[in-house]
Amino acid sequence: MPKGSLINRLRRRVLRYALVSETRKGAHYMTSRARPKASAALGLCAETSPKYSLQPALRAENAAIVIQGPICSADNFTVETFRIYRRHMPNCRLILSTWKDTSREDLDRIAEEGVDIVLNDKPAIPGPLNVNMQIVSSSGGIRRAADLGVEWVIKSRTDQRLYQPTIMSGLISLARLFPPLGAAAKTQKYRVFGMAAGTLKFAPYHLCDQTVFGHIDDMLSYWSPPLHENRLPESFPADRLRLFKEVPIGNLCRYDAVPETYLASQFLLRQGRFLDWTVADSWAAFRDHFGVVDQMSSDIYWVKGQHDTMRDVIGSYAALSNREELGFLEWVQLVEGALSPDAAGAYEPVLDECMMSFDPGYP
Repeated sequence: MPKGSLINRLRRRVLRYALVSETRKGAHYMTSRARPKASAALGLCAETSPKYSLQPALRAENAAIVIQGPICSADNFTVETFRIYRRHMPNCRLILSTWKDTSREDLDRIAEEGVDIVLNDKPAIPGPLNVNMQIVSSSGGIRRAADLGVEWVIKSRTDQRLYQPTIMSGLISLARLFPPLGAAAKTQKYRVFGMAAGTLKFAPYHLCDQTVFGHIDDMLSYWSPPLHENRLPESFPADRLRLFKEVPIGNLCRYDAVPETYLASQFLLRQGRFLDWTVADSWAAFRDHFGVVDQMSSDIYWVKGQHDTMRDVIGSYAALSNREELGFLEWVQLVEGALSPDAAGAYEPVLDECMMSFDPGYP
């Protein structure tokens, strides 16, 4: 037996023992989820499971996936992500939008996978939490998608991966099923959907910016705000951790200290929407302009997030917090009317609180 196989078996037994032990004797029911690192180990497409795959019936036409940012080389992550998308969504155009100083070796490996590559100049001012870096690389890739003539586009990151094989066709169906409401119906073709962690209930206009989906026209608009070159208030700490611990949520958003809110609020302003920076108006904007896709629906893996926390979803059964995510079911109730922005008055005081730290409720 190869040495690696024995080590892997021992590692899995230890992991299973820990999970079973906590479930039987501890205070929690524990589960695990193992996502293959390499595309060759995945058997979710028609190529490997022709008898059961819905892939042939759910082909997404005229669509592209834009992956932006610096190439993630650990475990060949970005290259393997493109390989997975090529197998799962063979009709989609694949685009990498990265920086001109990327190594030629890394670029050649990506190009070998049939990926269109866009090389961008880095902005002179990165912006708060690198928001300008994200704007430049995202808009560069989405413009390339528009040049290719696609109608739909997912914008993701080089350190994130969507394992759901039919995610593109599913998103297109969602967009068609839930058209924009109110005045948004006159300015947008379809909704813009946030798909990963970061769409928050109590932070105004805080739509996830990591992986985003929409019609190409709406995505061009969303990812073309002015670069954020204004300095934050002098009272705001320069240190990222202190920023979230010491500045109230309302001020973080109103003064554009967080990329999610800057991007969404700039988009809304260009749609002609007046913003009053309340929880109620934020909920109304989610109802009219945006959509939400839960992490589990896309089966997303984020190297930076899930690798650090070892958790699929950031949340706790022990208690709620002011950083609660707006999930798909709550968003649907906003759209349908069961959850009204008028009910948000009780939550407006949360804007005066600082962001709570994440506590999963167990070690």
